[in-house]
Amino acid sequence: MMEVAVDIRVVETVASFAAVVALCILLKSKGIVTEEHQSVFARLLTQAALPAVIFSQLATHPVEPRQYLMVLTIIVAALVSMAASWALGKFLRIDRPHIGALMLTSSFGSSALMGYPVIQYVFPNNPRALADAVFMSEVGVGLPIFILGPLIAMKFGEAPEEGAPRRKVMVDYFCSPIFVAVIVGIAASQFPGLQQIPWLAPFWEALHMIEGSLATLACMVLALQLKISSLRGTFWSLLIGSALIQMVLQPWVAQLQAGWYDLSAVQTQVAILITTMPSAVLGTVFAARYRCAGSTASALVMSHILLSIAIIPLSFALLSR
Repeated sequence: MMEVAVDIRVVETVASFAAVVALCILLKSKGIVTEEHQSVFARLLTQAALPAVIFSQLATHPVEPRQYLMVLTIIVAALVSMAASWALGKFLRIDRPHIGALMLTSSFGSSALMGYPVIQYVFPNNPRALADAVFMSEVGVGLPIFILGPLIAMKFGEAPEEGAPRRKVMVDYFCSPIFVAVIVGIAASQFPGLQQIPWLAPFWEALHMIEGSLATLACMVLALQLKISSLRGTFWSLLIGSALIQMVLQPWVAQLQAGWYDLSAVQTQVAILITTMPSAVLGTVFAARYRCAGSTASALVMSHILLSIAIIPLSFALLSR
């Protein structure tokens, strides 16, 4: 029954996401938005909306000692996937921007966009399972993609190669709103009383409103980058390799670690589900921001989401036993 629940919820979530992307593509076809607006939406997401969401999530989800091993499970699985995707890119002899796009779409899963609804559906009467999923997502998936995502895009994208020294790239990142939001958010989580101050209520509500726009903005960036021309050449090799790494290798690594760390059955199942999610849409945002084969990254992410209808239930059924 659990596998059936996973399958139903994945289909519903993918259909909803595809509908928003289709609407954005329609707006693009009508000329309401154009490809030239892509950088505007990417900057709006990375410079404003994303930092606000990062701060909000970190400030309201303080670390609990019992969850450290769960976070370690997710982070190690992502790092293994990152190394595997880099090796695949070298094996296929693709250029640096495409290697970066492959790494961005093979290492970080869409744990918030698709993971939370699936967890809620699979564990309807287990609030602890959802709490663990939120923590693993925000700290085990969120922090790595917020920190490593821009660095990968900067290093392998075209923008840093135009004469900008590596030191300047690093300085730009550590001065970016994303990094500042991570640090300030972690610091704010140590003062839970901040959320109880009456005159700060509008501030927290504003952050909540911004959080609701994150998926829509990400879908807009994805739709503006999608191009039929991306589905040529080595794309199919990249798609097969990235899908196997993201939705098969990564959950297997998580399941293996869960046995080492003696995680409970529910914690193991939550970790498997979180690491089986398709590529995070934010990877395409970073790819667009730093010209790291953004159209290829978008095509890979959308293909992952469609493939997840079959891969997520299958991987979960095999690994959760």
